[in-house]
Amino acid sequence: MIRKLAAIIGIMFIAPAQATPLDTASWAHWTSSANGNFTQGSNTINVTYAGNTFGVDYGSYIYNVPTSFTSAEVTNTPETNGTLLMTGGTNEINGFHFSQAVVDPIISLFSVGQSGLPVTFNFLNDATFSIVSQGAGNWGGGLLTQSGSSITGWEGNGLLKFIGTYTDILFTIPNYEYFYGATVGAIDAIPPASVVPEPATYTLILGGIGLMGWTAHRRKQGVILDSHKNAPSFL
Repeated sequence: MIRKLAAIIGIMFIAPAQATPLDTASWAHWTSSANGNFTQGSNTINVTYAGNTFGVDYGSYIYNVPTSFTSAEVTNTPETNGTLLMTGGTNEINGFHFSQAVVDPIISLFSVGQSGLPVTFNFLNDATFSIVSQGAGNWGGGLLTQSGSSITGWEGNGLLKFIGTYTDILFTIPNYEYFYGATVGAIDAIPPASVVPEPATYTLILGGIGLMGWTAHRRKQGVILDSHKNAPSFL
């Protein structure tokens, strides 16, 4: 009996019940071409943009092929939160600055380059990221390719996920084209550093420990009674 209870409690500690993590993104809501905000966990992140832009487009038509801008972790596009419009063509350093550190930020790119006219985003400071989805956009299908810290598009649309903690994401866009764009955000729930059991799990664990103690006590009493029954009589 004790061995069975110990095994059950061990399983509880290995795979405790836990809340289902959120799998949506909080995309920057741009109040202007320089200022926006989004959330991660319980934190409101203010984001400022400095660099090449000629405005913000709040149209949802940009993301009318949602599968090109979503993934298993990011199930919603930026929609009407706004997207910064760019033309590039300079050596200017552009960048998103966050008011506090953001874990694994994400960037959505749309209409980067066109057939026969590639456009490259060169991310600085050894930024680490991957293309997690891509495909057609409002102006047709295209392609994004990654080479180290650079992304090149031929009418490319897609979703980038950066790995690590960032307060700034800096990049250059040396190729001119009218026009393409980007926005930034984060997966709303930060993955926990360690798994913490829910209160109900603690109740089960404590109950199991208590039952083990009660069972051990009963067995000890039984051994004492049996020794009295079998003790020789000196009367």
